[in-house]
Parts: sequence; structure tokens; C-alpha cells
Amino acid sequence: MKLFRLTVFSLFLVSQLFLNCQKSGDIEEAPEVEMPEEKEEEVEEPKEETPEAPEAFDIISESNPRVTTHHLQSGPSGFQIGITSNGGGVINEVVIPGLGDIMGPESDRYGRAGQVAIRDASHGGRYNPTQAGFFETLGSPCAITQTEDGKKLIVEPRPMALWHGDGQYDFTRWENIGEDPYRNDGGNSDEDGLDEEGLEGKQLDEVKSEFDYYGTYEDISGQYGISIGIVKHYYQISFIRPPGHCINQHRAGTKLWNPDAVQSDISIKAPSGVHPGSDKDMNVMTGVWSLRHDRSVWTTKYLYYRKTNGQWAITDKESVGSGFPDADNTVFILSDSNTETEGKALGLYQPKTDVNKNVIIGVNETDNSIAYKDFRGNLIKLNYDLKRIPTMSKYGFSNRIRGMINRTQLDDNVYEAYRNEVYIIYGTPKEIKDAIALLDVGLNI
Repeated sequence: MKLFRLTVFSLFLVSQLFLNCQKSGDIEEAPEVEMPEEKEEEVEEPKEETPEAPEAFDIISESNPRVTTHHLQSGPSGFQIGITSNGGGVINEVVIPGLGDIMGPESDRYGRAGQVAIRDASHGGRYNPTQAGFFETLGSPCAITQTEDGKKLIVEPRPMALWHGDGQYDFTRWENIGEDPYRNDGGNSDEDGLDEEGLEGKQLDEVKSEFDYYGTYEDISGQYGISIGIVKHYYQISFIRPPGHCINQHRAGTKLWNPDAVQSDISIKAPSGVHPGSDKDMNVMTGVWSLRHDRSVWTTKYLYYRKTNGQWAITDKESVGSGFPDADNTVFILSDSNTETEGKALGLYQPKTDVNKNVIIGVNETDNSIAYKDFRGNLIKLNYDLKRIPTMSKYGFSNRIRGMINRTQLDDNVYEAYRNEVYIIYGTPKEIKDAIALLDVGLNI
């Protein structure tokens, strides 16, 4: 029965049209499917995947998205990333040796920084918990801890704000913290049909989602025999709060609701039993992690990608489109040279680790252990748009899954979390290829 449901689900995903679910092209089709392991895997003790309770901050506040508060250098060349505690620990600096920071005014915005965001089809793509915050100058402040050796930045758990609805669904009656992008609402109207005149937290309650974000950035240069710059980025988005006011603003009956996307059973292998979707769950969910850079600072032209047979190919196509032929959908390298031993290059790798295959975990909050893992029908795609706008490139990965179950459907003290890990690598194309080969051996892939 589970295999039948997985087959039906895969067919359903391919046939869905999500044109109305996109924010600046972030939600795209994900045609390649990563099939689950048939064997049962042992449940591991969590490491960084299950963080402690979040520190208290206002969910959003006015701030400057261009301010970088923490830096992490990797390798001997001077490669460096920078993140900001003003907006969820998003990446707003990527230093390429000889060029400087390639993230300039076009990409240093809360809607464009290096970050993750999630959406689902049943809520029309407008219930959109986003790492950075609510709007371009309304970020989600967070605590960031750096380890004593300087090798790791930890974005401590904090609630995620909803993005503003992309100019297509105004759910905020209040604008007491900051303006939303809707200029014809008089600052005191919305479309969710709820009486929010007496809402205690006003705008803070309207934008505070039921999800928490947690992430780490770690310099692993020197490990696995890799000598160039390489940063491991882990992130986790936890459906930690019961359905409340925020998701209720996007409930069934609102103009964006899409009942056709609701799943008859959100789980595949775990948790056991049947867990039907509702307007309080995430149905046909997409998670997108992206980086961007200003082409006025660094002009790339070539893209290297690995094929399913393990061989590498190179293209000067400007976008993924329907997908590169036979791509394994785990890795690509942007470069300003088509000679692999020359030029500057930036690689992104989402390897087929357990974290990236079983992207949903159930977390027992009594001891932070992993209660279960689920593949959840994970469809993986490379996102690549050389000229997202004429002066900016955008690239990363998307995962489309069956959905996430709100905790009222789960055992007591259990909530679900969505997770991924990505490696950011700098060098020549050949140096990056060699580093990925070493990483594969080290990760036993």
C-alpha cells in the first residue's frame, strides 16, 4: 500500500502546476526523484539536528539587511562567508579571493539573501515561513554563537516569520512594527476574514509562524583530505508549535486555499498510521535553499554539473529550465572559466546523506531524540538562473515533499522537522571536483 501511495504521489507531483505559488521563481518544478532506501535504517542519536529551545526575540524588527555580523573564513585562499543576526542568520556575504564580496546591493536583501524558505500548495504558496524575516527591511533577529576555535557559527533556534504574501495575499491587519508591501490597504485591512482588532500581539502574532529555524555553518577545510575552502551548512525547520493564529489566517475558505493539494496521508513510512492532511498541515511542500550574487562584481558564464553516471559535463546555458540531461541533481559548479584548472569557481553540493534523503524527522522534545525519519517522497532539483535579473544570478536546491504533519496529529511531546545539509566550496573547477570526490569517500557515499 505504501509503494502504491508513493507511485500515485509521484505522478500527482509531476502533474501539479504551481505557477501561483512562486516567489521570485523560488518554487519550481522538481522532476527528478530520489528513491528511498528499501532497507530499514537504524534510528540515530541526534547531533546538531535537534537543538535546544529558542531564545526569545521579537519575531521581526526594522534592520539593515546589508549589515554582516559574523564571518567564517575557510581554506588558505581567503574564501569567506558572512551572515547576519539581523535576519535569521542568512548569508549576506561571500568573499571570493581577488574580487571581494560578490553579494552587493542586488542580493543583500532579506528576500534575496542566502537562505531557506518553505511553502505548500494547499495554502496557495502564501503560508511561507522564511529564514530572513517578513519584508526587505523587516528581519527576524537571532542569536549567533561562534565556537571557541572559530570554526563554526551556530544560529540558535528562533521562530520564523511569514514572508509578506508576495503582493498577492495580504494577511496582516496590523503594521505597527513595519509596513507591508500593500499600498492600498490603508494600513489597517487584510484578506484573511478574521477579527484582529483585539489581537494581543498585533503584527507580531500575525507573522509569527508555527515553525522554528536552526542552522550551523562550519569550516571543514582540512578534513577528509580537502585543502581548499569548504563550508558545511546544516539547517532545520521545526513544526514545533500547534496550529495557531498564523496558519489560521491561511485556512480553508480563504481565496488562496487549494483543496486539491491536500494529502489523504502525509506520511510514507513514518510515523505509523494514517495522517490525513488539513489546512493546519503542510500539503505538497517545497523547501528552497538559494544563494545569489551580483553579476556586476563577478560574471560567471559556465556551469559544471555531475551526471548520473558520475561523469562531469559543462554548459553555458543560462538556466536549468526542464533540467540538465542526466544530472544527478546533487552538485553544480559556477565558474568564469571553461578550463577546469583555471579561473574562479563556486560549488554547491547537497550529497545523498541520510540527512538529505530522510528530510523529515520526528523529534521527541523530552530528550531531543529522533523518534522517526521519513523520506516523504522527496523530489530534488537543481535551481540555476544565471540572469535571474540582468545584474544578479540565483542558484541552489529545491526539495518537494508530500508534506509535514502538525503536532496535534502526533504522539505527545513529538513534533516534525525538515532538514538539509549543503556544502559551499571555493577553488578552481578541478579543485572543487577533487574536493567533492574526497568528501564522497569521507561521507561513505
